Amino acid sequence: MTRKPPQSKAHTGSGKVSIFDVAREAGVAVSTVSNALSGKTIVKESTRQRVQATADRLGYRVSVVARSLRMQRTFTLGVLLADIANPSSPDFLRGIEDVADREQCSLLVCNTDGQLDKQLAQMRVLLDRRVDGLVLLSQYCEQPEVRALLENGNTPYAMIQRRSLKHNDNYVGANNEEGIGAAVKHLVGLGHQHIALIRGPRDSSTADERYEAYMTTLRACQLPLNPEYVAQGDYHVSGGYSAAKQLFALEPRPTAILAANDMSAIGVMNAAHEQGLRIPQDLSLIGLDDIEMASFSPINLTTIALPRREMGAAATSLVMKIIRQKSLPKPKQKIFPMKLIIRGSTGRVIKA
Repeated sequence: MTRKPPQSKAHTGSGKVSIFDVAREAGVAVSTVSNALSGKTIVKESTRQRVQATADRLGYRVSVVARSLRMQRTFTLGVLLADIANPSSPDFLRGIEDVADREQCSLLVCNTDGQLDKQLAQMRVLLDRRVDGLVLLSQYCEQPEVRALLENGNTPYAMIQRRSLKHNDNYVGANNEEGIGAAVKHLVGLGHQHIALIRGPRDSSTADERYEAYMTTLRACQLPLNPEYVAQGDYHVSGGYSAAKQLFALEPRPTAILAANDMSAIGVMNAAHEQGLRIPQDLSLIGLDDIEMASFSPINLTTIALPRREMGAAATSLVMKIIRQKSLPKPKQKIFPMKLIIRGSTGRVIKA
């Protein structure tokens, strides 16, 4: 037996539109309106579309406060970014937003500048605001203070691009062995034997994985491992510039550099220009991220691409699944492939 929606006075176009008005106009029960507008799959798609169209026509808006009280949720997600100015960050954020929009959640986005104290302060703020979940992009995750906030609040979370080696967390990353291995083999195939690495920040599992992949591939290619060819970077242009100056002073000078990311590679380009080194004639260069400007002339950077938007979406989906289940299932890890994009910054070694 079909349940009729509660009777209410016809909406005259004045005053606040109620859920009862939407139910009456759409010819469905109030509960159907609620389920349809909250995205529940128990409602047929055709019915959901009719309800949504009716709500839009009448100008009905769901009461966020009432919904939050009813469902004991804030319908907000906290997002922690290590560097909001990094050109790779927006793509991760777009993926996070894709899922948040679908789940009718808002985002509270915080920039930590890669500083532990700032990360801790912002995590406390987000948890105090009772966010439904956290997405952490390239954040500290081993420190006791961080673990206490993650584990004592029972707030679902997922990490992107940096993970704990001591704890089993929800994690989304890239196949660093695959990406770095392809880059090193590309350089070796061009005749390079003196290949340097500008690595990412310390305390980064991703930077460690890429360093290990670099070393493993050099061994596989039977090339010598020179510790001096590994310079410390920080994912910034200035860090790439300083590391390149250090590498250019070596004898023999590296003929190729694999940079921690595209921004570091741009710093290498600046240093090479100052030294009068031509790319790729005197120095082959590979970045990582495939940010939009990497393909611009005259940068034309060979780089390693990773699906940042898809990774952001995957991490957020993991968090939302836990929220919907209202339980803490076994943590999951999802690893995405990387792809070498060959452009004009790599070339064959020119014999003297």
